[in-house]
Amino acid sequence: MNWGPVLLCGWPGLPGLWYRGYMSSLLLAVGFSVLLNLALVSSFLWPWSLGETFPMFAWPVILLIWMTSAAAAYRCLPDLMSVRKIPSQDDSQVSDTLFIQAQREYLGGHWMEAEILLRRCLSGNPRDIESRLLLATLLRHNRRLDEAADKLDEILKYDESANWMFEIRREQMLIELIAEHEQSEQSGGPEQSDVLPSNNDGYVRA
Repeated sequence: MNWGPVLLCGWPGLPGLWYRGYMSSLLLAVGFSVLLNLALVSSFLWPWSLGETFPMFAWPVILLIWMTSAAAAYRCLPDLMSVRKIPSQDDSQVSDTLFIQAQREYLGGHWMEAEILLRRCLSGNPRDIESRLLLATLLRHNRRLDEAADKLDEILKYDESANWMFEIRREQMLIELIAEHEQSEQSGGPEQSDVLPSNNDGYVRA
């Protein structure tokens, strides 16, 4: 086993910075370094500098950040280490064509055909956020709420998701509304159909 990549997970943000150069990973690595140095200085060098209570709060936070980031980095390590394929112009055209076809099937209520096309689109271009959003929307309409929520969580792993936060939050809100509605129906609560989304709210690619 190659322990080099695994050892990178020992420092928060380092795997994403090393393999992908993510700005978010750089901020995490620098922020963790600053917090760790402040904790060391206030604990051992100048205990009076930041007060007696600062180390008491800093060390648990440092431990929590380290454990969480290490687990997340180890889980995402295969994706970070994979060679990213840069889509050619032909690949982009194929992806656009598949998305348009999937969108037509989606708007026509042909869920299975639309899902197959979207998954084909994502197999060729995993970073296609629009296709991932439409797939999550399709799963929501089919009341496959757990799968839809998982797809939204996958989107958030990509830096490109920052441009789609409104749509992502909207989908998350709709999933929560539907889940509450279904739970209310099971418990014999009042109808909430007036707050449920219609089936024609797909994403349109310009």
